[in-house]
Amino acid sequence: MLRKTQYNLAKFFNFPIEAERNYRVQSMHNEIQKIGGLKFKIQKNNEGWIAECDNPKGIITGGTNPKVTDEEINSQIKDAIFTAFGIPPYLSKDSLLRKTGEPIVIEEERVFA
Repeated sequence: MLRKTQYNLAKFFNFPIEAERNYRVQSMHNEIQKIGGLKFKIQKNNEGWIAECDNPKGIITGGTNPKVTDEEINSQIKDAIFTAFGIPPYLSKDSLLRKTGEPIVIEEERVFA
């Protein structure tokens, strides 16, 4: 609770917040680096879509929109990654997962580093 209050005060006074220095974010980066990146297999059908991580198992997301855009899929995958690694919403920035902010797309498999 104190950390969130500190974040809110820093944001209010326009103090720069460096999510990259947070121990949870650093731990997430170390873990992702150890396993060589997160690879997601994406399946789409008439009822929606699902994205499942191969390594580590257990990171899953999806939706019921059969006409989902790549941006929506990427956003949902990033949210699932942050949730799986226990990154609170106030530290979750897309740029933490990839320098360009977007995944590498290989057919229907996406890799987040």
